[in-house]
Amino acid sequence: MNNLGMKLPPHLNRPRRILIDASFTLGSGKSSGVERVVRSVWKHAAEVAASLQLPVPELVVSHGAEFYHADQAVQQRYESVAAMHREVYTCLPRSYRPIATQLCRTFPNQTLRKWLLPDPGHLGAFKLAHMARERFMRGQIARTATRITPGEDDLVLLPDAYWVNRLGQTIWPAAQAAREAGAKVVSFLYDLIPLSHPQFVGQERSRAFLDYMINLASNSDLVLAISKTVRDQAREFLTSLDAEMLGNVHTAADSPSEFCQDLRAFNLGCQINTEREGNVREEIRSIFADQSPYLMVSTFDPRKNHDFLIDAFDRLWDAGGNQRLVLIGRLGARCANTIERIRSHRMLGKQLFLLTDIGDGELQYAYENARAVVFPSHVEGYGLPIVESLSFGKRTLASDTPIHREVGRNDCVYFDLSNPGSLAAAVNDCDRATEAGEAIPVISRELTSWKTSTEDVFDKCLSLYKTTANSAAA
Repeated sequence: MNNLGMKLPPHLNRPRRILIDASFTLGSGKSSGVERVVRSVWKHAAEVAASLQLPVPELVVSHGAEFYHADQAVQQRYESVAAMHREVYTCLPRSYRPIATQLCRTFPNQTLRKWLLPDPGHLGAFKLAHMARERFMRGQIARTATRITPGEDDLVLLPDAYWVNRLGQTIWPAAQAAREAGAKVVSFLYDLIPLSHPQFVGQERSRAFLDYMINLASNSDLVLAISKTVRDQAREFLTSLDAEMLGNVHTAADSPSEFCQDLRAFNLGCQINTEREGNVREEIRSIFADQSPYLMVSTFDPRKNHDFLIDAFDRLWDAGGNQRLVLIGRLGARCANTIERIRSHRMLGKQLFLLTDIGDGELQYAYENARAVVFPSHVEGYGLPIVESLSFGKRTLASDTPIHREVGRNDCVYFDLSNPGSLAAAVNDCDRATEAGEAIPVISRELTSWKTSTEDVFDKCLSLYKTTANSAAA
């Protein structure tokens, strides 16, 4: 009831429908940070919505500036694209790989091998075939899936990787139309690294990310950053934009004053989703069998700083150390020299191990059996491996950066990125503590679960409707 005794519309203080978009994640063959966030939020969305007496959330995808219901049939179509992206050989004749392997041995050339024998998560010479499969799949969805048109009081949650060019062309017109029809649009923001550190991505991707950032700010009622650091960086960046920069981007906002002013932060969860994964392979178990190794979990990318880590362990090995180091992560862009260094390293297969194709179940096994986790990244939006490591009760060594201090607090050992010897010393200290049987320090706070993280997201989204209801009541 309002203050005049009139009953308010039933969903004025809550969403009529909750639509969660997963256009990138459903078609991705990867389990990197964004995909893990989207899958984890969706996993807990129905339970959290029920606890808040909200409508059952619906999974959607965007295509052609429209939203479509992502039922099981749609998800299966996306999975066919994801499977090819995850491991292209699953879509090729069994005879292909032996023939391509022999050809690459006959003509040893790094570029030829990259194209004919792509690593997991890469497509090589089959990129056009993957694009054709994806285009065909999207056409099928447009013809057969149920179209969803957001309207008054609907909540549209956009947690995915919309800086990918093909998604930006469809998601932002769809978001603009949803807001014009009276829906609330809430977007996740993971980082501003392509703008703050363009040296790690190149100028082309940095310019594309500027378009993404302006569209996100122009088409959102609420922006949820994954850390306070990212939230503050976004506020500072958006206030620094001028009309001239905005004029180069096709967007719903005519001036920076029309950007979303509601930017908040929330914490990510720390559990690993193992429901989709099978058994741990014996070759993985053997790496951990007779010695607990140091572990780094991260996509191979220049800003992740794998070379610094190897420099530190080279010092240890040169001094006679027998530490074991396991590197887990998919191969990203601009990392060819680092991968070549690892694959030609004298310790590979002895004290150094490279795993680029493990699933979440095997990742959990690696965390459980690691001596400690190392995270030497230059810059992050959050640093998910830090909280994952802490959740497994592991000693955690992290580079001394503001975001790592925010996420790791007093529960990590921090090392100086200007000197690999700083990390080498931290590893030696960790070895001494382990060999002396010293207990791992108990962490100073309760870590955030993915359910709690999802509850926080929903609570912040609901505040948009409470504001509307209060305005109507007044």
